[in-house]
Amino acid sequence: MYLPAAISFCATLAAAVMAYGVHPAWVEQAPPAWGLSVIMLSRRLQWPMIATSLILCLALLGLVISGKRRAWWLIGLAPVLALFGHRFLTDPTNRYAVADEPAFVCAADAPFVRDEDHVVGVVFNERAYAYPYAVLHRSPVVMQSDREHRMLLMWSPRANAATALSVAREVKARELDIVSEPADGLLVYNARSGEFVAAVTGATPKGDKPAGVEGRLAVAKLTWKQWKARQPETRVMLPVDGKYAGPTGPLPPRDPAAPRVALVGGALVGGAKPLAVLEREVTPAPINALAGDVPVLLFRDPAGRVAAFDRRIEPDLSPKFRTNTERKRSMSAAFIDADTNTGWTIEGVAVDAERPMRGRKLAAVPVQENVYWQPVRFWFGDLPLHAPPAAAGTAHARR
Repeated sequence: MYLPAAISFCATLAAAVMAYGVHPAWVEQAPPAWGLSVIMLSRRLQWPMIATSLILCLALLGLVISGKRRAWWLIGLAPVLALFGHRFLTDPTNRYAVADEPAFVCAADAPFVRDEDHVVGVVFNERAYAYPYAVLHRSPVVMQSDREHRMLLMWSPRANAATALSVAREVKARELDIVSEPADGLLVYNARSGEFVAAVTGATPKGDKPAGVEGRLAVAKLTWKQWKARQPETRVMLPVDGKYAGPTGPLPPRDPAAPRVALVGGALVGGAKPLAVLEREVTPAPINALAGDVPVLLFRDPAGRVAAFDRRIEPDLSPKFRTNTERKRSMSAAFIDADTNTGWTIEGVAVDAERPMRGRKLAAVPVQENVYWQPVRFWFGDLPLHAPPAAAGTAHARR
């Protein structure tokens, strides 16, 4: 009696680890770091647990067939079957898929995307691509190639965060597995390297650079109308299953009171972390801050989008900027830097300056807007949150 009971219990336990060990609730029910470790360990043990459970089920079946135990002991296989069904049929992560070399069409051949639909825009190998939210909600991990170049795009719907990485040829889509969605950020497993990659950061959970990752590409999240106006020659990803269905805009955060942030900089994977700035605090008035070790100028442009530029005019010169309120200065100068007294446009071009400075252009810094703070705080850990005080009486930046 004890033998079949022990076999049933061990088979069910192994199946339970396989089915629920990667559930995102682990990071909520336990200390976050410990919960994430449980998820990663469970994924590493997934196939050993499957094999163990199946072997034990066959052992129980053999006892019944041989006549050593009665057939009603097979009832012990029902929980195992239910757990396998949950893991491979009803688990929430099963709704996600990895898109390998998806098809694209030009903007004119994408009437299914409406102007108000949101897209993730990426310029990859000097070509513009648009990934509609409705498509990414079904295929949040995309692997694509362009001649000798290769890109991995990861999208976390619940965090409203996208990460695009340039990767080496040895990174294969068939070896990537979407494990879970802890803390509202996708966790991807690379079977070749045995590493986990956090979609929100593009790095491993420890913050290291994953194997095969060569760099980060800038991403933009905006409406299809805005991206198409910015990149008329863009190509649009087609749904992998041919169905353009699903949310076409950002999902609401789990906590409506949680702030939304803009992530500034962080161009190097596994290197300096980006700067998180509260969206509500970014105004047309200039903000002088540090994104990692890069001094940045941050402001909201007339179109309402957050823009950022590297403040380093020279390697050893990083002036601070203020709003141009001087009537005698050029009307096209939105900001004036304190060191050279140069006037700069919202495009980062020096227009009101002495001849050596005139025409100089500040380097743009990547910005990802409207990212939910809670997932960002979990995955980046000690990410600095810059909340500049409201500048009372500061005039809006002019064009």
